[in-house]
This record gives sequence, structure tokens and C-alpha cells, in this order.
Amino acid sequence: MTDAQPNTLTNRLDEKIAEGMSEERELLKSLRDLLIKQDFDDQIIDQVTGLVGHLEELFLLVIVGEVKAGKSTFINSLLNAEVCKVGAIPTTDKIHVLKYGEVEKERILEEFLVEKQLPFEPLRNINIVDTPGTNSIVKRHGEITESFIPRCDLVLFTTSVDRPFSETEREFLSYIVEGWARKILFIITKKDIKEPHELVEIDEFVTDSVKKFFDFEPHIFMVSAKQARKAKETGDDALYEESGFKALEEYLFKKLSEGEKLKLKLESPINSAISISDRCAQDFQARMTHLKDDKRVLENIKGQLEQSESDMSENFGRFILEIDNIILEMEKRGRNWVDDNVKLTNMGMLRSAERFRARFKEEVIKDYEVKIDDTLNKAVDWFMKKYLKVWQDTTQYFADQAALRPHDGMVGKVGNKFEYNREKIYDLVRADAKDKIKNYDYEDQMRQFMSRCATGVNSAIGGSLIGVGAGAAVVALTTAAGFTWVDITGILAGLTLVGGSLLVLPMQRRKIKAEFSKKITELKQALAEVLENQIKKEAREAVEKIRESFGPFFDYVNRTTGSVEDSIKKVKDIRDAFMQLKRKFGMTLEEEK
Repeated sequence: MTDAQPNTLTNRLDEKIAEGMSEERELLKSLRDLLIKQDFDDQIIDQVTGLVGHLEELFLLVIVGEVKAGKSTFINSLLNAEVCKVGAIPTTDKIHVLKYGEVEKERILEEFLVEKQLPFEPLRNINIVDTPGTNSIVKRHGEITESFIPRCDLVLFTTSVDRPFSETEREFLSYIVEGWARKILFIITKKDIKEPHELVEIDEFVTDSVKKFFDFEPHIFMVSAKQARKAKETGDDALYEESGFKALEEYLFKKLSEGEKLKLKLESPINSAISISDRCAQDFQARMTHLKDDKRVLENIKGQLEQSESDMSENFGRFILEIDNIILEMEKRGRNWVDDNVKLTNMGMLRSAERFRARFKEEVIKDYEVKIDDTLNKAVDWFMKKYLKVWQDTTQYFADQAALRPHDGMVGKVGNKFEYNREKIYDLVRADAKDKIKNYDYEDQMRQFMSRCATGVNSAIGGSLIGVGAGAAVVALTTAAGFTWVDITGILAGLTLVGGSLLVLPMQRRKIKAEFSKKITELKQALAEVLENQIKKEAREAVEKIRESFGPFFDYVNRTTGSVEDSIKKVKDIRDAFMQLKRKFGMTLEEEK
């Protein structure tokens, strides 16, 4: 069907029709571009591409029907030549395009498409297509027949008197009428094997069935190919008329006027384009439904992560309280130690600042450094486990939702690429998250977390201890508190004053305890603040890391939603333009009559 005809349809159109045809061609290209952009299946894109090329071809008549409905015999009788093979088993495994040619010849255009040129005069202005049986046991037969329907201008639907309008025929007719809105002529074959009254009943049955299921009055021709061939061979006009072929051929080659053919020719691609547009709009709506489900999943993930961030921050507070109690216990022990040791009986110790510090650290601090670090380790361990569980739970929820998502709503193969891309993103995100969780270095992350906490504590309380834990920093600053905040040298100097020493010592002891408690309170507040800020920061960054792992899907859903919304509007505009063009063609053709 690729050879240009000597007198193409375009050459015979007047200026208005040519202008409208150009508009039709541009609309078809716009529809094709939209389908390509939205990753539609190649089959439907090829259908639209075929419609563009079909505008330049002759009127195309397609003959369809079930295996053994008499299609091949019918065509042979119509052309009065042995064009198609006839046999007890399905013989047509390819689409045969019958075109005019000075000499008979055949060439293969595609694997399942054969062109035959025949010296048959009516073929100068019309091409006839013979298709495989729609109910063939060879699956490919039905597929190639269905794929050719969108390109035709008129369908001859053949059924036989021995099995008229079967259920499978009705199903295929539904595909033609509802799927592609094609003009159909009904051909009932083998009329010679039934009695006249039976033929009337069959005609009524087919008519009533078409009205019932498809709500239109069928145009029916009842024929006998056997009688027609014999009549043409013998020149028997009465038998030719009785065969039903005279009425059919007069309609096809004479009564079906150029104006009506032209209207069908121009409207056929439009009807196909409208049908494709409707299916695409349906598909876009299905995509939006899926994308809304995806957005719901993402919103749930977002909400879960926000709640988890809040929970991690709030629940960490119990560990801060535990550290606070440890420091309070240390303060109490320190105050008691001052009462018990800042006495005249300990003059030897009080005269040596180093001995004083050593005793204070040994008898007051004891295991508080370990206690604080152990508590902080326990807190960090809890946090890391909580973080990993949130990540695992979120990933599992994502995977479960992917498995539960519906796959219906896509129109045949139309949405396959969209669904494939969507599944691919799901799989990549799911696999990446699982891989990150699997390779998560728990111990290293704990060490880094502890180091950040220690750095934060050290900085918050004005320390300059590099490379020590949070507990060590707190203890070091606490030890220094008993001596930096109170002038121990002044105490020792006061103890050397005869007569004043007994008054000075209690005063200095009270001062030491007051200052010690004050600084411990400040220390607790600073420590609580830095740990609260640190855990909020850690929780925020942890959740952000989880959120980032789903980033590709967030981006995909947002980007695709905008694209699909835009495409819904575009396909509607294209469909409306086709409808307007259809009305325009109708009016133009009416003017020309």
C-alpha cells in the first residue's frame, strides 16, 4: 500500500476539501506526537501514523468475517477470478490488499501483508482488503485483522446462512462499531443452501440482532458466490440477479457515489482518531487514578516520617532526664563531700590543690563519667535502632502498596509503557532503599553520633577537650568546678590566720557549695539544651535521609502528574478539533452535491 496511485484522492479534491484534509493531517500528527511523548505503545502510535498515510490512498474496503464464512469465495466471485485460495482449513494467514494493475502480480510488503495487483476495472478507484478469519485458531490471524480495521473506509462484514451472526461475530462487530465507528455492509453468504422462507427468517434475525446490540439499522446483502460465478461464466443474467451480486456490485461500484466515498474517506481517519483520542483520554484518567494512589502513598510516607521525627525527639527526652538525674546525684555527693572534707582536720589536703582535686575526683566523681557515657550510648543505640526500624517499615509499606496497587484501567496495550516506567521507578526505589539498609554501618553511625554529641556538649559548656566522650567532658568540667569557681588559694591563705580561721572556713565551705550547685544547674541546663538540639538535628537529618531515598519516586509522581494533566487537556482539544473538522467536511460535501 505504499505505491502512489496515478490519480490520488488529494488530486481530485477541491480547495476546501484540500484545506480540510491538510488540517486533518496536522491534527493526526499532533495526536501522534502526544502519544509518543506520553510513552504509548508502539502499536497505537503506528495506527495513527498509518492514518496519516491513508489519507493519500484510494478508498479502502475491508472484508472481515469468521473462518469458513465464505470470504475468499465471495471475493473470487466479486472479481470473477481465482484471487483467493479456498480450502477446508484456514488458507488466509495474511492480509491481502487487492489493487489495480495492468498485469497480475504479487509482492510481500510486510510479514503479514501482501499486495496483489489485478487488471480489474473497479479497482482503479477502490482497494479491497481480504483478512484472515476473526475466529481463526491461529492467534495472529485475529490480531492482524483487528490491527487493519482502523485504516479502512468501509467494512464488508460477512456471515453465512448456516451460522448467522454468531456470538464471536457479535464480539468482533462490537470491536468495529464501538471501537472504530466504521460504516458496515452486512454480507450473508451461501444463500443458495437455504429455502426462501428460511432466508427471510435469517435476514430478520440478523436485522433484529444488530438493532438489539448496536442500535442501528443494518444494510444487508444476501448473496451466493457459487451462483454468481456460474452466472458470470454462462452470462445468465437471471441467475446473476438471483445470486444477490448484481445488487451488491451496483451499490459498491455505482450507487456508492463519489461524494459518499469521499465523505467516508475523509471521515474514516477522523473517526479512528476520535476513537483513539477517547481511549487515550480514558488511559490518562486511569493514569491519574494511579498517580493519585501514588500521591496518597507518598503523603502517608511523609506523614509517617514527620510523626517518627517527632517521636524520636520526644522519646529521647527520657535519656536526657536520666543523665540529668545522674548529674543531680553527683551534685549531692559533691556537696556532702565538701561538708565532710573542708575541715581543719584536713589541712594537709587543703594546702595542696592537686591533692584536693585528686580526692574530689576519686571520692565524688567515681563512675559518673562511665554512667553518663553508658546512658548516652544507650540513648544513641535506641535512636539508631528506631531510625533503622522507621526506614525498614517505610520501605516495607512502600513495597506493600506497590503490590496492592490496581493494574486495571489501562486500555489494552495503550498504557503499557507508562505502567512499565512506573513499575521501574517503584522497583529502583525499593531496591535502593533495601540496599542502603542492608549496607548500613550501624557501629560506625553510632560512633559518629556519639562524637557529634560529645562535640556539642563540649562546645556548649565552654570546654576545650578534644577527642573525649560526653561523659568525660561533663566530669572534667565538674571536677574543675570545685576549684575554678572558688579560690582555693584564698581558702588556704585564710586558714593560716590565727583567730580568724574558724570563721573563714565555714563561710568558704558554704560559698564552695553554693557556687558548685549554681554551676551544676547551669551545666544541666546547657547539657539538656545541647542534647535536645542535637537529637532534633539528628532526627531531622535521619528522616531527611529516608525521604531522600524515596526522592526519585516523589519527583516522578509530581513530574508525571503535571504532564498527564496537561495531556488530558491536549487530547480533549485534539478530539474537539476532529469533531469540528468532521462537521466541516459534512457541510462541505453537502454544498458540493
